[in-house]
Amino acid sequence: MESKQRPFKERAVDMLKASGPQPLSALAAELKVTVEGARSQMLKLAKEGLVTSTVSVIGRGRPQQVWSLTDLGHMRFPDTHAALTVRLMEVMKETLGELAVAQVISANGDKGTNKYLQEMTGVMDLEGRISKFVAIRSREGYMAQYIKDEDGFILIENHCPICAAAQANREICQAELKTLQSVFSDTIIRRIEYIIEGGRRCAYRINEKSAN
Repeated sequence: MESKQRPFKERAVDMLKASGPQPLSALAAELKVTVEGARSQMLKLAKEGLVTSTVSVIGRGRPQQVWSLTDLGHMRFPDTHAALTVRLMEVMKETLGELAVAQVISANGDKGTNKYLQEMTGVMDLEGRISKFVAIRSREGYMAQYIKDEDGFILIENHCPICAAAQANREICQAELKTLQSVFSDTIIRRIEYIIEGGRRCAYRINEKSAN
């Protein structure tokens, strides 16, 4: 019931951020409105510059209108103190050197790892730990979720609240991966989608290490 009470704009933008481009029919079904109602609302969002549409043929059916977020739409999601963070990193590089910046990033990553481990204390099974981690990361603005399949788990982060800083210094992404490897030390983790390299989101394949 709670999701129905939120404005259409918020629900539509959240859906496009989490699920990527969607045909009008899927938006209408998920948001519990008629197709015409969805079209009317999406046209309003388009006028605000938050979304855009293209015509695409899906399967053997007729061409469908597919909606996606614009850059302005993506900007509705927090990029934690992005400009300030980037400026501070540039100043640190100029005054202290790249090694000092790397050490700060590493120390911050270690601090984050300890925080996650403390919050996950007592959760022993892998899926339970992933679920707990997803809840923490979502609270931090990552719009996280996970998928369980026959090969293991996929951890998905639909939004990166530190993207601007990460683009300015890739070592932040390396620290993020190191954090995952430390939090789930009994697993093999592989990044399979990457926002910095043009992906819509960051995603990681997580598999338990073989007993052999």
